[in-house]
Amino acid sequence: MHVSLRTLLISLNLIVLLLPLAGIQLLRIYESALVRQTESALIAQSAFIAAFYRSLILSEYQDGWIEHSIDPPSDRSAEAEIPAKPIVWVPRAAVLDLASSEIHDPFPDPVSVSNPRLSKNPQRFPAVTDRLNPTLKDAQLTTLAGIRVVDITGTIIASTGTDLGESIANSAEISGALEGRSVSMLRTKSEVPEPTALDSFSRTSRIRVFVSAPILLEDRIIGAVMLSRTPPSIIQALYGKRWLLGQSFLVVLTLVVLMSLIAHRLITRPIERIVSAAEDISHGRIHAHQKLARRDPAITEFIRLQHAISKMAESLEARAEYLQNFVRHISHEFKTPLAGIKGATELIEEHGENMQAEQLRKFLQNITSDTDRLQTLTERLNQLTQAELRPLEDQPTHLTDIVASLQRNFTGLQIKADVANAGEVDGSHCSSALEILLTNAQQHGAKNVVISGKPTELIVENDGTPISAGNSDQLFTPFFTTRREQGGTGLGLSIAAALVAKMGADLRLANANPVQFTIVWPD
Repeated sequence: MHVSLRTLLISLNLIVLLLPLAGIQLLRIYESALVRQTESALIAQSAFIAAFYRSLILSEYQDGWIEHSIDPPSDRSAEAEIPAKPIVWVPRAAVLDLASSEIHDPFPDPVSVSNPRLSKNPQRFPAVTDRLNPTLKDAQLTTLAGIRVVDITGTIIASTGTDLGESIANSAEISGALEGRSVSMLRTKSEVPEPTALDSFSRTSRIRVFVSAPILLEDRIIGAVMLSRTPPSIIQALYGKRWLLGQSFLVVLTLVVLMSLIAHRLITRPIERIVSAAEDISHGRIHAHQKLARRDPAITEFIRLQHAISKMAESLEARAEYLQNFVRHISHEFKTPLAGIKGATELIEEHGENMQAEQLRKFLQNITSDTDRLQTLTERLNQLTQAELRPLEDQPTHLTDIVASLQRNFTGLQIKADVANAGEVDGSHCSSALEILLTNAQQHGAKNVVISGKPTELIVENDGTPISAGNSDQLFTPFFTTRREQGGTGLGLSIAAALVAKMGADLRLANANPVQFTIVWPD
C-alpha cells in the first residue's frame, strides 16, 4: 500500500492537533460529569432527608401536621413531584450540564421574618427541629453539603448553618419546591477566593450546585429541603485519578513513540537511502543507484524520487559510456590527420631544402587536407553539441513551410512532398535534421527525394546508393562513414538523430533499398 507524503504529514499533524483538542474536550465533558455527579449525590441526600423528616413529623405530631401543610397547585407541570407512596417509584435524573445550563447569580441572603402565627401555631415543629438539626450537621461532616429544611412559608426550620428562623422563600429553588417541583440550579459562589493558576483549568471552582425538592406527605406539601455543594474541581478530580492519568500518559507516550517510529520508517529511512545513493552518484560511483532498487518505500513521492534518481543514474551511466566511446573515436579521428601533419612537417623540416618542388607541394597539400579534415571534425562536433543543447522553439512550424524551404535550397534534388496531413513541428530542429538527410542523400548519388508525412510519422525516401546490411546497424554510430576518403566525418546522421530526439521523436532507418528514413513521434 502506497500513500502520498502530503497525506501522511497531514494525518500525523491532525493526530497531533487532535490530541490536545480531545484532551480539552474530555476535560469539559468530565467537568459536566462532576457537576452531574454532585447533583445526583445531592438528589439522593434530599430524598433521605425528606423521608427522615416525614418520619419525624408522623412520629411526633401524627395528625397535627395537616394544618401546617398545603395542597400542591392544581396546574402543576409535568415536573411536579408524584406523592410519596410506598408503591410508587419516583426516580429523579440529574439534568445540569456546564455546556447548556445557565449559571445564575449567587444565592440570595436569607431574610429575617416576624410571624405572629408562630407563637400560637408553631410551624417549625420544635421537636422535629431539635432532632433533625444535629443529624444534618453530623451528616455534613461527611457529605460537605449545605442543607436547609423549610416549612410551607419558606422559613428555615433546620439547617447546617446559623440561619434558623430566617426565610429563603424568595429563592427560585424554594419557591419551585413549595409549588411541588424539583429544582436543580447552578449558581455563582457568593464568596470566591482569589483564583490560582490551577483554577484556570476548571470552571467548577467558581460555581455551586443547588438542589431542592418538596417534602410531601399524603399528597400534601409539608415543607421543602434544599442542599448545595461546590462540585469537585478538575484539579481535585485529576489528583484522585492520578494513577489512571499516569496510564493514559503512558498510552499517549506510546502513541507518540509509534508515530515517531512510523515517520522514521516511512520518511527518514527512505530519505537517508536516497541521500546516500545521491552522494555516491555525486562522487562518481554511478552504480550505487542499484541498491535503491532492492526495496521500494511506501510513500508515493519517495517512490517517484527513487525511480527518478535511478533513471538519472542510468542515464549518467549510459552517458559516461557514450562519452568514453566518443572520446575514443575522437582520439582516433584526430590522431590520423595529426599524425599526417606531424610526419609531413618533420619531413619538410629535415629534408625540405633537398626536396623537389613537386614533392614539397605534395606534402603541403597533405598538411592542408589533414587540416581541413580537423576543421571539419571540429565543426561537426560543435554542431552535435549544439543539436543536443539547442532549446525547442516556442512556435511550431508546419511541415509544408519546411519542405518549401528545402526545395529552394536543394536545387540539385527533385523533392516531392505529401505532408498536408502532417502536424506542426519545431521548425529549427526538424529543418536541420532534414537538411542533413538530404545532404547525405546527395553525397550518395540521389537525384529524387520523396517526403511524406502524417501526424505521428515523417518518411524521407531517396534513390541514392542502397545501404548494405553490414552498414545499416552502424549508420547512427558517431564517426562511422563510408566516405572517409572524400572527407566524410561520420557525424551527420548522429547530429540528425540528436536533433530529432530533442523534438521527442526517434530517427530510424526504415528500409535500405530504396533508402528510407522515418522520424517517429510517440502516440
